[in-house]
Amino acid sequence: METPRDTSGPGDEAAESGELTRRRFVTVAGAAVAVAGVGVGTADAASGTGGQGAKEAAAAKGAKGPKPPKGQWLAGDTHVHDDHSSDGSGPRQTSKQTLPGNLPVGDQIGEGEKTGLDFMPLTDHRTYDQVWDPQWKSSKLLLLPGEEANGSPHAIVLGNVDVVVDGANPPGSASFRHVQQSVWDVHAQDAVWSQAHPDDGEYTPAAGVNDNASVQGADLVEVLNVASDPDAEVDYAENRWNAGFRFGVSAASDCHFRELWDVDAPGEPTTHVFAAERSVRAILDGFRAGHTTVSQNITGPFLTIEADADGDGVFEAMGGDEIVVSARLPKKAALRVKVKAGLGTTIHVYAAPGRSAGPIATFTPQQANETYELPLVLKGTDQTWYRVEARSPGSASGSEADPTLPDQLRGATSPIFLSVGAPAVPKPEIALPAADTSADPATLVSGQQGGFTGFPDVAVDGKVTHVVTEVHRDQATQVVYHRLDNKGRVAKSLTLSGDSATARFPRVAAAGDHVWVVWQDELGREQPHQPVILLAQSTNGGNSFKAPQRLSKGQGRAINPALALIDAKHPLVAWSDNTDGAFDVYAQIVGIDRAAVNISAAGKTISAGVPTDARSPRFPASLFPVVAVGADRHAVISWQDDRYDPDPLWTGHTPPAGQPASGGTDPDNWQILAAVRKAPARSWGLPVQVSAVTDRADRHPGLAVDADGTFVAIWESGTLQSSGANLQLRASRSADGGTTWTPFEQVALAPDAMSQRARLSQDADGSVRAVWYDSRATDWRWKIFTATLDLKSGWSAGQQVTTRGNNTWPAAHRGVVVFTSDRGAGRAQRDATQQVFVTRVS
Repeated sequence: METPRDTSGPGDEAAESGELTRRRFVTVAGAAVAVAGVGVGTADAASGTGGQGAKEAAAAKGAKGPKPPKGQWLAGDTHVHDDHSSDGSGPRQTSKQTLPGNLPVGDQIGEGEKTGLDFMPLTDHRTYDQVWDPQWKSSKLLLLPGEEANGSPHAIVLGNVDVVVDGANPPGSASFRHVQQSVWDVHAQDAVWSQAHPDDGEYTPAAGVNDNASVQGADLVEVLNVASDPDAEVDYAENRWNAGFRFGVSAASDCHFRELWDVDAPGEPTTHVFAAERSVRAILDGFRAGHTTVSQNITGPFLTIEADADGDGVFEAMGGDEIVVSARLPKKAALRVKVKAGLGTTIHVYAAPGRSAGPIATFTPQQANETYELPLVLKGTDQTWYRVEARSPGSASGSEADPTLPDQLRGATSPIFLSVGAPAVPKPEIALPAADTSADPATLVSGQQGGFTGFPDVAVDGKVTHVVTEVHRDQATQVVYHRLDNKGRVAKSLTLSGDSATARFPRVAAAGDHVWVVWQDELGREQPHQPVILLAQSTNGGNSFKAPQRLSKGQGRAINPALALIDAKHPLVAWSDNTDGAFDVYAQIVGIDRAAVNISAAGKTISAGVPTDARSPRFPASLFPVVAVGADRHAVISWQDDRYDPDPLWTGHTPPAGQPASGGTDPDNWQILAAVRKAPARSWGLPVQVSAVTDRADRHPGLAVDADGTFVAIWESGTLQSSGANLQLRASRSADGGTTWTPFEQVALAPDAMSQRARLSQDADGSVRAVWYDSRATDWRWKIFTATLDLKSGWSAGQQVTTRGNNTWPAAHRGVVVFTSDRGAGRAQRDATQQVFVTRVS
């Protein structure tokens, strides 16, 4: 690990240096051409090998216009299940949950490896628990975190950091409000949101689009889901493209049954994504750019479409890209279609409005690999698109496809979108409410237009504010530190994670000249995922940091660190680690403890289960720790834990043999636990319950201590209902240092709103403050809210802190609040802008 790099300079631009290549502009022959893409270079995006012919290589070298994107095609699936879905295997689905499961995580991953996939998620229904399963690991393919979210319609979420909870709409609100808020929530994590089988949620051939089709911001849409009707899915996608929506295509095996692996295994069908490199972040970036093509299986047919919009002989745009021209195209502007493994298929090229108007060109491959070119022209409209698909007779393309059709779908590309003057703007049947544009006092700390900066944390000491952020750029996730002056301006910025491309979730604490930052980092290795916990120290107020030290020593996944100071020279760090199978919370006081200790394992029941039931293993998880330190070095750590659930990490309960299905819990009965360490003791007490109800899922705790020594915990609480119910905030207090806790109190309850990801801190006057993001605003966007605790009168009413845009993932200290926001985005779709802002609340 290299020492931190100083990227400070005049303002935020230097702090976020690095070329952003999501949109590039050139002027050719009087036509302004904008190409949205990821990465630049001379690789041939359509070749699948990264090579170019000599003629085009020479043209690219001498061309003044945009160059083709650089990268490689990776094959995978975007929609795969296992027994963490209540219907995730054949026996359970066909018996209404009464039979054991036969599709464990490891078997489904093994099938993806056997197929030869490069990447795969496990997208179980409305749960993230599969990611906490000890079998979620692979040395052969890149595992993407994800889930199949929402009650109706379903959505595939890839790259999220935990379950995306689907809330309920307020009375009288448009029916798709909760879905739109899900999109915004996902994008605040720089994750990908895809419409799953839209013929079962957004569209039917008989009725056309429904209200859910007005959701804006989808990154992908499934057009080849073998568990549904691909032709209806293609019709839906074309309908939305014609209405100005811009997204790429994906394929889905939607695999639930090992019994069907011969025809519906992971990768049947296959989503190919063009990624700048082989990494999780590059794959997610490729999905967001729409750089995808789909095929009936990993062997093909493999189709690509490219465009040379400026006529210089270089095909600079690929499927998923948007080309914007001022008024006209050069005569030599062209489209190029490449087909691999296309024998026996018919290739159709479509332009808007699509299949209803028939193809603009049709080809019948005579060889395994063929290339076709045709003119790229404007067709009397300001917005159009071009795409390619392959069809052939034979077996139905999906279980609900018309089996009598002689031309079943076998492959399809994302479109190339062409606009005159400006990119397309969606024209939904139901418009979103106008965004609140009123000013708030927040100022920008970090982030560039078109890029992602998020997951901030803050520590205030005297007149100095220390902020850490997670920055995504050049297919890397980096940890960046910022020191703000007393006017809130960035005075110093340092990339603490060096050249690592896999640093995430930083936390910061400060006392005088001592500044500490902790984060998780895979050190660039993602096969298998084995992040470690790193801690960096500054002894000169953040002007420079020493090389980070590794705290975690296990061989599992060490994730989601938390940080507080025992004193200026002794940080307390906690994290979750699954080296021993189940995720447990580890803690270490650096400089005092020789090594981290497991503080959550006591009282857990661990079982590897029986081979005859995939759902019989028991590995209760202890996750998302938070820490607080009171007077006399008295420390408390809190976390969420599902050890009290009847079948932890499983949704839908398997009954004893011969008994009817009981339903179980969906989601798990997560509860908030805590452990205490009193100075001068060198050991932690046994876990105690903070929340103790059995009919709720209590997750994502926050923790702080009041000036009088009262410890306060807060958490999200939801009914044991996986969708259609809003989260609320609950809190509890401990006057005896964390050993016992009061019954819960509601915090700023609004039953018609979602309140989530609360953080606690101590204000300058010693009182405890909560900050969270919330859906109750009239413009539907997520806003930051706050409330304070008076130990005598209780919690204050919720107060809205922010106005413009979506505002999420807040943190606070001493009355200073930092948060992530998309307020700088210029478009309602395909603009990934998320930046970190700072404001004061006291």
